[in-house]
Amino acid sequence: MTRTDARPVVLAAPDDLLLPDLADLAGPDGTVEVVQHALADEYLDTDDGDLAAGGVSLRRRSGPVDAGWLLRLPAGSEPAELASASSARTPPAALAAASLGLTRGHALRPVAEVTTQQTVTRLVGADGDLRAEVADERTSSTTLGHVSRLDHWRTVVVRPGDDGTADRVVARLRELGARPAGPSGPLEDALGLAAVAPAPGTQTLADLVGRYVGEQCDQIARGDLALRLGEPRVHRTRVAIRRLRSTLRVFADLLDPEPTARLEADLVWWSGLLGQVRDREVLAARLARQLAALPPELVLGPVVADVDATLGRERAQHLRRAEAELAGSRLLGLLESLVRWRTEPPFLEGASAPADAVRPYVTGAGRTARKRLRTAAGESPGPRQEERLHRARKAAKRARYAAELAEPAWPRAARHARRAEKLQTLLGEHQDSVVSEAFLLRAGSAAGGRRGHNGFTYGLLLAGERRRASRVRRRVRRRAG
Repeated sequence: MTRTDARPVVLAAPDDLLLPDLADLAGPDGTVEVVQHALADEYLDTDDGDLAAGGVSLRRRSGPVDAGWLLRLPAGSEPAELASASSARTPPAALAAASLGLTRGHALRPVAEVTTQQTVTRLVGADGDLRAEVADERTSSTTLGHVSRLDHWRTVVVRPGDDGTADRVVARLRELGARPAGPSGPLEDALGLAAVAPAPGTQTLADLVGRYVGEQCDQIARGDLALRLGEPRVHRTRVAIRRLRSTLRVFADLLDPEPTARLEADLVWWSGLLGQVRDREVLAARLARQLAALPPELVLGPVVADVDATLGRERAQHLRRAEAELAGSRLLGLLESLVRWRTEPPFLEGASAPADAVRPYVTGAGRTARKRLRTAAGESPGPRQEERLHRARKAAKRARYAAELAEPAWPRAARHARRAEKLQTLLGEHQDSVVSEAFLLRAGSAAGGRRGHNGFTYGLLLAGERRRASRVRRRVRRRAG
């Protein structure tokens, strides 16, 4: 399996466009190579179009070049695509595993056949380096299934080489009438899916909440794909999970309780696994900054290496545990649920209320956060107060996310969101110190009994975390008072 990171420039071209002479762009003593190919591609997807819905296409190519399988990934993905030279009739295991979160085990079947007459012009410099490759592609397609459809179109694909020649090629083509193609690929063009669906309105609470829920479901699915590609986006995925869980909680009276409870339980489970990974990432960065700020004479023993090795090892262990679930029934079931929630959230009758009825939900979430803050501020320092402050932080997050959700229907919600975010940040500083304290106490105690190691620096960092936590508690008391 190969990975491709560079993305070509795709231009839509009229049938009568004549390609310009590009020989001068090869440079002095450069060469122009022209070859022609006939390509036949078969695209696969599930009956419900799950790959297309996720911005992914899977094709098997027969022909003289690039024969085999190609999994083209959504814009912004790293890598941009995965390829396999396998001649098998079924998708190679690596590509099937990468797309499993989208297909969720549903069978793949041919959905379109695309044939392309391709003329490829390669501009090669005198040094033998490729400067640009221009593929003039005249494509025809046949859709498969209950309704067949014929179509044809022309594109010019410019692939960059080792310098900026490709930009000059694109400029010349545009002068002759070529225009940037839409974001769709051959499969979307064949299936007639290139048109952008209109954004949902916000006339009712269902519109408002449904749009926000859909955005979080999409983000979680993208995080799943990134994890399968070995490019974990743990933080973004967890934020989307928190936003979705917050919405389920704040707007609970608008949603059918049974599917909501099932989704909540699975989100808690998956977020917990990813959270173990993210906690180590955050703690490693935090302690690295603190150690770098200490005078060298106060860093006794291999503290920097030990912290990095310990947290790196723990992160890797928890990441493996999360990756072990990628083919498991619970995660695939969660992804299946997210598809349904994205398209048809289980709203109750109350969700048909006008969108501006969102205001009480936002103000109510804000009141809950302030109440929890006052309760926490009244506690004496210790584990009980730490727990209360953590609960207040979670309430502040819910208030923030509810306000973000409401902004399209209530512009003043932006102020509520900013206020809640400030509180969330303040309480987050305290929680980070609490987590850091626990690690430093554990690591420092272990270091004190090891030859060549010293617990002094751990104690120094621990004292600093306690001072920071104490300052946050004083600010909380002033704010709550």
